[in-house]
Parts: sequence; C-alpha cells; structure tokens
Amino acid sequence: MSKFNYVILLFLMTFSMLLCQSSQAVGLSSKTGSGKLKVATESVDQVNIAKEVVFNKMPQSINNGEKRFNQTCVYCHGYQGSGGKAKKLQGRKLVADRLFKTITKGKRKGGSVMPPWRKAFSIEERWELVTYIMSLSDLK
Repeated sequence: MSKFNYVILLFLMTFSMLLCQSSQAVGLSSKTGSGKLKVATESVDQVNIAKEVVFNKMPQSINNGEKRFNQTCVYCHGYQGSGGKAKKLQGRKLVADRLFKTITKGKRKGGSVMPPWRKAFSIEERWELVTYIMSLSDLK
C-alpha cells in the first residue's frame, strides 16, 4: 500500500469514527440492554415528506447536495460523479427512490463497499444528495 493510500485510508477511518460519534451525540442512536447500538427508525411518511420538501426547492437542494457530495462522495465517485474507485454517476438514468435507499443503507459488491450514510445525514440531506446525483444524468 502506498503512503498516499495509507493517508487516505486513515483519513476515511477517522472521518467515519467522527460521524458515528456525532450521530450518537445528537441522539440518533442509543444503546440497548445488550450494549448494541439501536438506530432510530424512519417512517415511510417521514421519508416521503422530506422528499417532497427537498424536491419542491430543487435548485437549492441540488446546490446543497453538491456541497455534501464534494465533502463525502467525491473520494470514490470522482468530481461531478466522473467515476474513480466507484462507479461513474454521470450520464446514468437513476431512480430517485433506489438511489436514496442505496445512500441510506450503503452497498457491498465484491471487495467494494459503499458505507451507509443514514447515521451521518438527515433524511433531507440524503434527498439533497439524490437531487444532485440525479442532476448528473445529463453529463457525459
């Protein structure tokens, strides 16, 4: 492993630990009697209401989603979703609800792992990411 890859890996691990700690600090999860973390559930109504709110302020939502993408997703998906370690997002016709589910729950395919972002981002923040990624479908 090169020194650069090691530094990036160390940064991502530290960032992930900080996200987990911050989500616990704001009460998104709590420990059960067995000591395991229990994540607050999100109802279908909460998800749908947030989707409607975010999609109704589309230009602002895309801008917010782009900022978040550049802070967290660009490492794997590349600048403007141009690809890299993970799949290219430009020029793809993606379904919003499926994209939201993938961002929320993460994905594992072979040796590649996309982490779940449910604990790190609110429902609205995840929908903003969806709006930005969907806006990349016209880029080639």
